[in-house]
Amino acid sequence: MRTAFEYNGIGNRNAMADDVELRPELARILARFPQQRGPIRRLYLADRAFRGACEDYRLACEGLVTFEGLSGAAPRSEVEDYRRLVRELEAEILAMLAGVDGAPRHRGG
Repeated sequence: MRTAFEYNGIGNRNAMADDVELRPELARILARFPQQRGPIRRLYLADRAFRGACEDYRLACEGLVTFEGLSGAAPRSEVEDYRRLVRELEAEILAMLAGVDGAPRHRGG
């Protein structure tokens, strides 16, 4: 008998692979580093820490957009804080990808 966990695809690696493109945290990192699509997908499926870093990146990008929208005429200190956080998370994600076979090396951007 299958459990609810298996029916919704969470426990099934192939179901996750099929649905992986729909996840907003993954879509965001794929948009940022499209040349590393294959290695990003492989690491996302295999590594919980990488998935966490992708989620952190998505949240940081959303925070940045929010504070940029609130800036109006006066710049907000949070904007630079979030920009720095986004850069740090990009570096962390690239470092994680550096160990994946077939991952192209990123040259800034």
